[in-house]
Amino acid sequence: MGPLRRAARAASSLLLARAQFAAVELTQSGADALHWLLWALSATALLALTLIVATVTIVAVAWDRLGWYSLGVLTLIYAIATGYLFYRLRRALQARPPLLAQTLAELARDREAVFGPGPGAGPQPKP
Repeated sequence: MGPLRRAARAASSLLLARAQFAAVELTQSGADALHWLLWALSATALLALTLIVATVTIVAVAWDRLGWYSLGVLTLIYAIATGYLFYRLRRALQARPPLLAQTLAELARDREAVFGPGPGAGPQPKP
């Protein structure tokens, strides 16, 4: 019964360590997300103010020559820039690793160490 008890104790401590790593990873992800959100909101507010002032300035200068066309051109430029930013955001979100990727990889390595490779793992390299 002694070796079985030691094996169970080792397995439970290993699972506890992995759970602690997962909790740390989740905490770090949450802190990073909040940090990015605050920076993004600040940048967005300043960008909106800048665009308003720049738009008013350009339209006031070009109103005599272009009239309503100046507003149309600026609207088209803003729409193209917005589409590009949404495209980049979508690509960045699709390229990021899944949540808890490191923890799940460590758990897979632990499973392989305890139970051996899974049925679809392929041939083992020879030492």
